[in-house]
Amino acid sequence: MFTTKESLYINVIKYDSQLKLDYKKIKNEQIIHTDNSVFLINDDILSTDIAQKLNTSQEENDFTYISTLLLSDTTKLVPRALSAKLKDCEIGKFNNEYDIAVLKTTLFETKNYFAKTGIDYIYSAFHIMNLRLQKNVCRNELLLFLFNNKVFVLIVNQAGLIVFHQTEDLATFESVKKTHFYEDDVDGQKLFDEIYYLELNEIIHNILDSFYEKKNDVFVEKITILYVLKQLSPEQVEQLNDDLMLQVEYHPINIDEELFELSKDKHLKKSFTKPRKKVKKRNYNYISAFILLGLLIFGAYSFFNLIMKERASARVETKVATTKVEQLLKIPDHINLNDKIEQRIRDVFNIIDYDIILKELKIEQDSMELKGVFLAEDTYFKSLKPKLDILYKTSEYISLDSQKKVNIESTVISKGVIPLSDIVYKTNSKEYITDELISTERVSEQLKILLPENSILKLVSSTNEGINRYNYIVNILVKEPAQFFELIEVINHELYSINISYPINMLRTELGIEIEFNLVFNQPK
Repeated sequence: MFTTKESLYINVIKYDSQLKLDYKKIKNEQIIHTDNSVFLINDDILSTDIAQKLNTSQEENDFTYISTLLLSDTTKLVPRALSAKLKDCEIGKFNNEYDIAVLKTTLFETKNYFAKTGIDYIYSAFHIMNLRLQKNVCRNELLLFLFNNKVFVLIVNQAGLIVFHQTEDLATFESVKKTHFYEDDVDGQKLFDEIYYLELNEIIHNILDSFYEKKNDVFVEKITILYVLKQLSPEQVEQLNDDLMLQVEYHPINIDEELFELSKDKHLKKSFTKPRKKVKKRNYNYISAFILLGLLIFGAYSFFNLIMKERASARVETKVATTKVEQLLKIPDHINLNDKIEQRIRDVFNIIDYDIILKELKIEQDSMELKGVFLAEDTYFKSLKPKLDILYKTSEYISLDSQKKVNIESTVISKGVIPLSDIVYKTNSKEYITDELISTERVSEQLKILLPENSILKLVSSTNEGINRYNYIVNILVKEPAQFFELIEVINHELYSINISYPINMLRTELGIEIEFNLVFNQPK
């Protein structure tokens, strides 16, 4: 029987503190399935869990193509007649007039990031912009693409040909936070918004001034600003119109869709890398089925005879082994329980973009309550709700000040947990210490050693239904959520079953983040 090949395209886009994975499965040139995942990241190394997720997808589909954008995009457009003379650069195709060049060291950085998984296509932000030029008629236009605190610039003439290109840096929110010229995060966000606008305004003016000094035959009549994450307000866009005395348009752009279009059109060959050779594994299912059936019949016959011969002696051994297994099963796998909670919290953090200033977060077994400052009226519906719908069945948005249009104190309540898919949770592989009964006082002392200094530990109850459980409420103060995840890692290394349980409350205070959660110490009777 003839079958149609299925292909899987995965876009991996690295943002400042997030890594987004977008999946598209193709059959008969039609998209039959889509999915996406978002991970928090804090270093320049592809984490093991993300690599494992990508490799699992590749194992399941022989025709998997992974695409990304350069981690450090310092590319330059070079006239095609001159590109061959560049020695320290990798050259990619761009259009009929230009090739695009990237330093080999810069390209190696991106390749090395995907060393655990492999990579098929690597593109520049300029490829995204050029794709838009191919799909839209642009004449005498300045095109800006705002991505990862950079401004990618193209100017096209009356004929729609590129006559100018440039890259500029923008201020980051983290750099503004370090100034300490504000009293709280709301003021910090306002300051960042002002700096961002003023800096972008200055960049556009400088670009136009520089361009007109060199080119006298082209006059820019329109400015188009493309963005991934909305930063400018309608009022600021209108102000740009007035300041520049030009038509300014502000449009969102879906990088995932653009990358998918680039990687799917393999004949264009614009990537800095060639896709890995895909080989479909030969199907021996039918042969294997016959062999397996024969082995099963033979094995069943042999096994039956063996069982009958050794039945008497096996009874005693089985009884002993069963007793030991039952005893071990009574002790909860604390690593597995902790990992499930940690992944749930991380997923909640992953969906909160910078346009929400989080003040309080309460996560329970089947619900979540979030309180914070939403920077715009549509922040919840455009930014938060689509992501919440992946984690919870229902969500309710409550504005605490319906009169305000910006910096709105709001509450979001979500209910009905949707199980996380495609996640393999950690499990304990070590044997628990079970040869002694630890007193309540010793348990408390043991837990205090694990907890941060000045933590509050309160025993609220204990049960002994087959296993001794000591239930505590713990209150800790941390500077950032990462310290809470580090505490979980410390607990996971214990040879005692110690698990975190719901509810988990996080409250932003002047001194830091106050976290309150339940902690359970388990030991056999």
